Amino acid sequence: MPRFLHELLASHVVARPEHLAVCWKDERIPYAELDRLTNQLAQTLRSHGCHPGDRVSVLMPNSANALFAILGILKAGCVAFPIDITTPTKQLAEILGESQPSVILAARVARPVLEELFAAHLLGQPTFAAVSIGTLEALPIVGEHFTTAFSGIDVLHQSAGPLACRATTNSPALQFFRSGEMASDVGDSSGLPIYEATAIASGSLKSTIVSHADVFAFLEGSQVAGDLNEFDRVAVAPPLSPLAVAVAFAALAAGAELHIVPQELLARPRQLAVFVRSHELTDWLTNHGALSELVRSDSIIDGDFPSLKRLHWTGDVLHAPMLSDLMRRLPLTQFARIAGSSNLKLSGQTVEIQSLPEPEFLPASPVMLEVVPV
Repeated sequence: MPRFLHELLASHVVARPEHLAVCWKDERIPYAELDRLTNQLAQTLRSHGCHPGDRVSVLMPNSANALFAILGILKAGCVAFPIDITTPTKQLAEILGESQPSVILAARVARPVLEELFAAHLLGQPTFAAVSIGTLEALPIVGEHFTTAFSGIDVLHQSAGPLACRATTNSPALQFFRSGEMASDVGDSSGLPIYEATAIASGSLKSTIVSHADVFAFLEGSQVAGDLNEFDRVAVAPPLSPLAVAVAFAALAAGAELHIVPQELLARPRQLAVFVRSHELTDWLTNHGALSELVRSDSIIDGDFPSLKRLHWTGDVLHAPMLSDLMRRLPLTQFARIAGSSNLKLSGQTVEIQSLPEPEFLPASPVMLEVVPV
C-alpha cells in the first residue's frame, strides 16, 4: 500500500510505463518518464541542500513543470508550497518569510518579481540567507541581482534513482497561502492578474498545511476522485489549493491522463472552451470565475463537450438561469459544486445538481440543492 502521495504512480510506472500521464501543449509524457523526471528533480534538490521537511516553493504558472515540481519536492521528502505567479512582490516577500523555503523553483516569467525581491534585499535578509533559486526550464535564469543555482539541464544530468522518503504519512506534504480562485470579472482578452488577490494584513498571514494522510483520506472518501479510471482525461484548476492538487493526484492514482491547461488560456473563455473540446476531457475541476465567463461569453455551443462526463467547480454558486443554460448545452455532463468548509482542509461539501425546473419557473437566486459529503 502506498504511504506517500508520490508512490501512487508506482503501480502504473511498472504495469503501464508507456501510458500517457501528462499532456502539456505538444508534449506527451508517459508514466515512466514522469517518474524519471521527478526522481531527477528530487536528487537535484537533495544535492542543493534540501533536507526532509524543508519547504520548497513553486513559483510557476499553470504548466507541466508546476506538476513536476510538486512531485519532485515530495519525492525529496520536502514540503511543496505552490504560490500564485501573480502575487504582488510585497505579499510574496511576506509569504516567503513565513514559510522559510530552502529553494524556490521558479519559471522565467517570475524573473521580474524575484529581481525586485533581490534588489530590495528582501531575499538577502537573515531569514532568506540560505535560499537558492532553481528552474526546470532548460537554460538558467540570469538576473541583475540573482542567478539560478540549477536549471532543467542540470536536473537531467542527475541520477534517476528514487530517494528514500524519510517521513511519515502524517508529515506535512503541501502548504498553501491562498485559495487561488480565478477572478469572476476576467474578459476574453484580459491579461494578468488572473487570480483575485487575497489581502493579507501584516502579522495575520495564515496558511493551510496538508499531510500525505490528509490527501489519502480525501482520495478514499471522495466521489470526486472515486469515479476516475485509466481511460479518463482530466483537467484541474491551477495547483493553488489543496483540492486542486488532491484531484490531480487522484487522476494519477487512477492511471488517467492529466491534461494541463496553459496559464494563458485561464482568462480566455473561448480558447479555454477549445481546449476542453479538443482534448476530449472527461473530467474537469474548475472554479466559479472560469465557468461564469464561459457562459457569459457564449463559448459553449449546444451539445458541446460530448466527452465531458463530470464538471465540478469550486467557489460561488451559479445563478439558476446561468446553470440551467449550461446544463441545457451540456446534456451529457454531470454537474457538482464543491463548497469549501472552514473545518476541512481539502474541501467541504459537494452539491450534486441532477436537474432544474423549466426556465419559466427558475428563481433568480443562486442554486442551492441537496448537499452530500465530498
